[in-house]
Order: sequence, then C-alpha cells, then structure tokens
Amino acid sequence: MNIRRNLYKLIFTVMCLMTALTAVCAAAPRTVLILPLQQGFTLTDYEDDQDAEDIIKMMTSRINIEFKGDGTYTVMEPVTYEDKLMTMDAKKITADVQSAAQAGRELGARFVVCGKINEVNTHRKGGTSMVDRILSGFEAPYKSKMVVELQFINCQKEIAILSKTYTAVRGGKNAPEAFKNACNFVAEKFVEDLTNPVDTTKKVGVGRITSVKGEILTVDQGSAAKFFVGESLAVIRNEKEIGRVEVLEIGKEETICRITESKEKIQKGDMLSRD
Repeated sequence: MNIRRNLYKLIFTVMCLMTALTAVCAAAPRTVLILPLQQGFTLTDYEDDQDAEDIIKMMTSRINIEFKGDGTYTVMEPVTYEDKLMTMDAKKITADVQSAAQAGRELGARFVVCGKINEVNTHRKGGTSMVDRILSGFEAPYKSKMVVELQFINCQKEIAILSKTYTAVRGGKNAPEAFKNACNFVAEKFVEDLTNPVDTTKKVGVGRITSVKGEILTVDQGSAAKFFVGESLAVIRNEKEIGRVEVLEIGKEETICRITESKEKIQKGDMLSRD
C-alpha cells in the first residue's frame, strides 16, 4: 500500500514539475529586458526642474509601460536584475549588439531593448495669455523635441531585429507635459513598429548572391552583416521569396551558404533577406 501511495506521489510531483517547466519555457522566448537608455544630450533652460537621470528614467519607463500594455512580450521587472546590472559597464553594454546580447543572456532575457537619447529640447513658443494663444491658433505654449535611438536585440542570434532613430515634437501647457507627450510618442511608435510592422510581406535585403555552384552559394556580405552559422535566410527576387538557404561559413568579406529550398532556380544577383 505504501509503495502504491509513494508511486502516486511521485507521478503527481513529476506532472507538477512538467507543468511548471512548460509554463517557463512558454514564457522564456518572449522575455524582454529594457535597459536604461544612455545620455547623449544636454538640457535646455526649461528642464531646470529635471536632471538628466530623471529624463532617462521617464523615457525608459514609458517604453516599459508600452511593452506591458501591448502584451506581446513578458517584461522583466527591475528587481530581478538591477543589482547585477549595477556591476556591469552600461556604456559597454550598449556599445554594440554583441555586448547587449551577452548582457541580456547573463541577466536571463531572450530580447533586449537598449539605446540613447540624443536630444531633448523644450522651449516656450510665446506668451501664455489667452490673447497669445488665440494669435498662435491655440497651439500649446510649450514644445518639446526628442531624438532617441532604439534597438530591439535577439540575444540568442545576436542581431538587431529593429534599429531606428525616432524624432518627436510634441506640445504641452508646460515643459514637463510637453516632454511627457514626446516620451509617449516615441515609446508608442517603437512598440508599434516592432509588434505591428507596416508591411510584413516586404523583404529587406541583407546580402546579394555573387556565385552559385550546385547547392553552395556565396554572398557579398561577411561578418559585418551579423550572420550566424545555421541561420536560415530567404532568397528574394523582385520582393518575392523564391527559396531559402542556410549559413555555413562566415568570412570577413563574404559568407558561404547552402540551398535548402528553391521554388525557382536561384542565381547570381538574387538577394538574401532575414524574416
């Protein structure tokens, strides 16, 4: 009787562990780490009540909130990584894709968001009286301009899925409100570009085929293209996918691939594209 009872307990424990492991594995592929943005700006007169750290925190926080609101990714909470992050070199992490990807892996993330705020310029357009607002067409008396570089990096593949600079000019009744509105725009546009691309069928070329010998072909891009061995790439012609190749060997100036699928004959001049 005891043997049977112990066997049931063991089966139940294994089932619980498998359920928990399944849940972890299901969430892990979508775990994103949002790193504090770097400073590349100086403050104007109307940010006297905010220092650079406040601005960075607000922009980073807005990106965090947008990702959580979208629900596509699981956002890592700062308490799970901030202590370890403090021991790392922040500038080195954001210096290149490989460093950011490595930091993300060490901190337990599948994806990393990093970047830099290059400009914060908030100013008053004119008077704030009703007459002034009538003359200006009821435009907001304050305007804030932000220029922010952002990257969304796949830590396993060490590639930037999205790398873009956003410029936002937004108004407000005072300087903090104008700045907040600019932050909101940048965060919303970044997450929208990532989760809802305008044209998902359009392929972006990452290399051109220079020679084809049987199933082996050569591409005119090397290590700078950030390929990785085993990566699957689409072969496109006139923005239409005609086949797929697998990366075999990456050189400094060129890459060797093997054809794994072909709907049409793949030839010199065709482009390769990431999905």
